[in-house]
Amino acid sequence: MIICVTYENLSQYGKAFYDQFRLRHECFVERQNYNVWVHNGMEFDQYDSPAAIYLAALSPEKELLGCSRLTPTCHKSMLKELWPELVEHPQDVFFPGTWEGTRFCIKKSLSPDIREKVCRELVVGYFEIGLSFGINKIIGVMQPFIFRRVFGRAGCSYNFLGQKMKLPSGEIIAAAAMDITQEALNEVRKKTGIFNTVVEHQPERSSKLAA
Repeated sequence: MIICVTYENLSQYGKAFYDQFRLRHECFVERQNYNVWVHNGMEFDQYDSPAAIYLAALSPEKELLGCSRLTPTCHKSMLKELWPELVEHPQDVFFPGTWEGTRFCIKKSLSPDIREKVCRELVVGYFEIGLSFGINKIIGVMQPFIFRRVFGRAGCSYNFLGQKMKLPSGEIIAAAAMDITQEALNEVRKKTGIFNTVVEHQPERSSKLAA
């Protein structure tokens, strides 16, 4: 299952909240050598703000298996502040209703079948949470092959927002957007075979979260 963690329900889901910072450290610092902030084995950055929504995929025993973060682009966002040149028409991206999906990661020690299951559930969770909170688009910045492997393979349609860019590390990245609609969710459900609701314990929508 996936739970939706916000700063409004930390008293209830604090363990999952801190566990996702630890998983991010494992994925992005230990395995990928990201130069980011670290504290007591947890990775965090300037986009971990009260405006963020966290998706935490849990096992039946409440072990964190995967996670991701959603932040509104009308607040601080990676794309706006770090890679604005990836967007050809900024006026189409940085406005209320468009959110940025980042820090998508899954526990490496899981079996391939379980990793695939968690990946697909997180993608479905993007759409379920997006529809619940009135999100129109979710954008991301990553290597193009990851868009294909994670989102395309799950039945998502996405549009690149501009040209690709080569980082000093040699990595090629691009920005792309997905429309969050019921029709798009239906297509993802058909492709993944996940017809049940995956997000449990979702907080009530509020203007503070949807802004």
